[in-house]
Amino acid sequence: MKNNSFAGCTAGVRHFCMLALAIFLSVVSAHAGEKVIFQFNANQGFNPNTGLISDNAGNFYGTANGGIGNCSNVYELSPGSNGTYTETVLYTFQNCNRSGLYPIGALSIDKNGNLYGAEYGFSAADGSGLVFELTKQTNGTFTYSVLHNFGGNEGGPFGDFAWDSAGNIYGATSHDSTTFNGEVFELSPQPNGSWKETVLYQFPAPNGVGSPSGSVVLDAQGNLYGALFYGIDGNEGKSRGAVYELARQSSGPWKLILLYNFLSGSGADYPNSRLIFDASGNLYGTAQGAKYGSVFELSPTSSGVWTETTIHTFTAGKDGANPTGANLVFDASGNLWGTTPTGGIGCNRNLCGVVYKLSLQTGGTWTEAIVHPFESASDGSEPDAGLFLDSSGNLYGTTYHGGSRYGYGTVFEITP
Repeated sequence: MKNNSFAGCTAGVRHFCMLALAIFLSVVSAHAGEKVIFQFNANQGFNPNTGLISDNAGNFYGTANGGIGNCSNVYELSPGSNGTYTETVLYTFQNCNRSGLYPIGALSIDKNGNLYGAEYGFSAADGSGLVFELTKQTNGTFTYSVLHNFGGNEGGPFGDFAWDSAGNIYGATSHDSTTFNGEVFELSPQPNGSWKETVLYQFPAPNGVGSPSGSVVLDAQGNLYGALFYGIDGNEGKSRGAVYELARQSSGPWKLILLYNFLSGSGADYPNSRLIFDASGNLYGTAQGAKYGSVFELSPTSSGVWTETTIHTFTAGKDGANPTGANLVFDASGNLWGTTPTGGIGCNRNLCGVVYKLSLQTGGTWTEAIVHPFESASDGSEPDAGLFLDSSGNLYGTTYHGGSRYGYGTVFEITP
């Protein structure tokens, strides 16, 4: 397409015009591969605060604010033949003003299309939280049931559950009390349709010991790994988080193993996301320290000691800032993808956020590329819930705001 926007440039202002053209082209290329596939409105849910999951038919599921008393909804986005998506509210949470429970973390889906998630209590008086199931009926509707209620003595779950091949659910809770600082739990389905909870490990207190900062991830042997906002090796006042393993034993309780303890001045600190494995068994996560946040790698050695490498430190400029627990994802080429809700080149660099990619280079260093900076209201802002990768390598996510000047959030697609 012919563009005559700079045809009127004279010799005296040609340098300025060429500079403007370069900026224009860089913005266009930055947006390549990103498109908004759905805009939320005030009627059927708004400001999505969790990530997406998908079924085999390409339908997306997530949670958004709104509904009765603004208690939040579970929604489904179904693709149409023309590339548009249609939203259906599957369930509206109720009584949140009384119980203070709100959905948190991404949903899970089983082979029958049933959905699972967590609700979190934001005050001790409201109860800690629960795990729920939305059972898919033959007519396509969903029925809500509670699998486990944590009450006020176990802490609130994070969501983003891990599942084993037997259908058991694993997760973590956060709790700050004088007796303990959260736990790792297992929920097992029973023959009568109920679910049995087993507390695998309870982190002790006081002195800021433990306190999970995200859910857990399983390895091939069935061991669990997670991050803690506080350390667990007795370095009170010095520790700035830890990564742990819960090792499955042939008999008896699970064994807690401290893999790494973040200390002041070590680079990354205060890990704040669920961890992810690469194909070689290294662990990755985000941390809120180092002023504007960072991405770290933990690698096992032959001696059993794990070493930490900070592979990227955000600067609050165009490369993004403050990864707030958004989960990371690997693509088939080994690139690491994530989002930050702030930073970028728009919205005064404070509100828009970015989608970034970290690529491993020869020599072991990682290079960051900004795949999409959210620059205006039309494409959304504050993508703080992480990304979902489909089988074709496309990535999907949500933004808390945007979609129009006073928009209620978006669902976007990134095509690498």
